[in-house]
Amino acid sequence: MLLALGPRWNPAVVAMEREVYGDPWVSDFINSKFVPVWVDADNRPDISDRYYLGGWPTTAFLTSDGRVLGGETFATAERLCDLLPRVVDAYSVQRKSIDAQPTPIETRTNVSLENGLDVEVDAWLANHLLEQFDKDHAGFGAGTKRVHRGAMEFSALRVRAGDLSFSPILKRTLRAIALGGLYDDVNGGVFHYCGRRDWTEPSTEKLLGVNATALSLFLECTDDVYLERASDLINYVRNTFVKRIDSHSGFYSSQQADAFYYQSQAVDYSESAPPPPVDRTVYSDRTSLMAKAYVRAASVFGDSSLLEFAVDVIEHVVANTYERGGGIGHQSDLKSGVRGLLVDQVFTSSALLDLYTATDRDVYLDMAQEIMHFSIHKLWDGEGGGGFRDRVPDPDDIGLLQEPVRPFMANCEAARVLSRLSHLTAETAFRERALATLAAVGPVARTHGVDAASYALALGEATNATET
Repeated sequence: MLLALGPRWNPAVVAMEREVYGDPWVSDFINSKFVPVWVDADNRPDISDRYYLGGWPTTAFLTSDGRVLGGETFATAERLCDLLPRVVDAYSVQRKSIDAQPTPIETRTNVSLENGLDVEVDAWLANHLLEQFDKDHAGFGAGTKRVHRGAMEFSALRVRAGDLSFSPILKRTLRAIALGGLYDDVNGGVFHYCGRRDWTEPSTEKLLGVNATALSLFLECTDDVYLERASDLINYVRNTFVKRIDSHSGFYSSQQADAFYYQSQAVDYSESAPPPPVDRTVYSDRTSLMAKAYVRAASVFGDSSLLEFAVDVIEHVVANTYERGGGIGHQSDLKSGVRGLLVDQVFTSSALLDLYTATDRDVYLDMAQEIMHFSIHKLWDGEGGGGFRDRVPDPDDIGLLQEPVRPFMANCEAARVLSRLSHLTAETAFRERALATLAAVGPVARTHGVDAASYALALGEATNATET
């Protein structure tokens, strides 16, 4: 098999699809010698997490049962003309020995609950963030710059606790996000990341989740500069990502990169050029993230219409995709498709809790509990040391889909949702599950560097729930 994997917002993915796979010789050879499979990484994050080879697009050569023989990222037509015959020849010679090898079902290290919680992570993380802070340009590290939600939330907590050493991190990084090259001053919205440490050379795709995170950060500031940015960002989302057709509300997932378009707009060169295309798929996890930001914006701006839209969006996610015993579906504007992914359960539940807090409607709290009970029943990795798997296993899974994956960030978010449920319902079982989740992923928290902030935040909330 030849697996072509990538998100449709990525320009290299689009270029390879059009220019490389569109080459007559490449196309004919693949169709005659391979079973070609195209997977949208946004639509199947579970496949993406297992087969991603370090860059987009990923071109992976697989056995008939889904094991990886090898692969590359972007490859020209000339490169594939040379590579494809060699892959076919090598596989034809070595097929018997390759097929005789067992499928690697378990490649990660199991972590026992005996490893416990990383109770000293706050002190370690504080030092790490101070070390990683770019004193010249703000943000973290000396490479690409992007929005790190957890690190910003952690920094804000430290400032509120009186630790003024984090004030430059918070203020200067937020200013860089809002006023640097990451923000599109002409069209509105936040780009994916900036290629240079001084917040220039943006990668011009715009992702719903990144914009939801930036909006949430802007809304936590009282400075008019950031509130104006938040208002502008909401207008961009309304004009670009909001879906209001066929009686189904939601948020579209991404806008494709187009560096030439944005350069043209910046110099007022091509006002008539159409904006980059938008992927009109509505995914439950990212829609829930933006709905959460809308709930917060409704409170900050006193705009009930934002809350009403958030309510409509989340109710459609649940009504359109939830199945008892099957959980929330990934594509919230489609009844069929993959369901039972951890990210969808966690972020939908989190949005439901925000709606409950804003409206005091018990149905949202009840639904959040039901979804998390499903997650505990179907996704808990009891045999692998605890924590949540990223997906519900299926008897028909092949290749790397048979391998349990326990995503760090999604587990931290799950723990935060469970802690909130414990606080809201006074059920200690939710709190205990939150702590068990964090005990399971704690041993690897520090390996995630700046993103270990997600663990520190979740542990703080679980500890507070315990004390309560």
